[in-house]
Amino acid sequence: MKVIEVNVTLSDGTNSSIPIASHSKILDLSKREIIAIDLSELDKLDTLEELSLSENKLMTVDLTVLAFSPAVRKLVLSHNNLQILNLEMVGYCSLLEHLDLSFNQLLRVDLSALLECKNLVSLNLESNRFMNLDLSPLARCVKLEKLNLLQNPLKRLDLTALFSCASLESLLVPEETRLISKKKFEVELLNPPALNELISKDRIEFSLD
Repeated sequence: MKVIEVNVTLSDGTNSSIPIASHSKILDLSKREIIAIDLSELDKLDTLEELSLSENKLMTVDLTVLAFSPAVRKLVLSHNNLQILNLEMVGYCSLLEHLDLSFNQLLRVDLSALLECKNLVSLNLESNRFMNLDLSPLARCVKLEKLNLLQNPLKRLDLTALFSCASLESLLVPEETRLISKKKFEVELLNPPALNELISKDRIEFSLD
């Protein structure tokens, strides 16, 4: 069995390498006290479908390797200390279904890469520090079912793009966030279920001109 090694730095300052079977489909490196990781060797894992780095102490992570990982369906980076994250390479993961960036310290994130992720089903951005968030790339994520934005200091959020997400069943947003949209279908059945729920509660302000 061929093995590759992923180099990491742990919270106690020691450097270590983690052996990974070269045919791995699921790679779970959660709860390992990792503060830095070099994922470049994963370009040899063309079968990789799931990658979890949750519950570590990462402040940033280089996702360049995703350009060589087209089979990835699930990416979990939750419960770290991420402050900066470049998602550009996520756009190469056209099969991506689940992306979890929850419980970090992100101030901003560019979701443009998700324009290529038309199979995305769930996006979790809960418990970060977003004050502004551009959701427009999600208009292409027509299979999106769940979007969690809770516990972010969002003052205003434009939901227009989400009216293209016909399968959206769960949209969790902070109660204090002002919700606006430039789009609305008069026929209720044409609106995503999650948005109909917000409409029924008069949560969304519409400006249709």
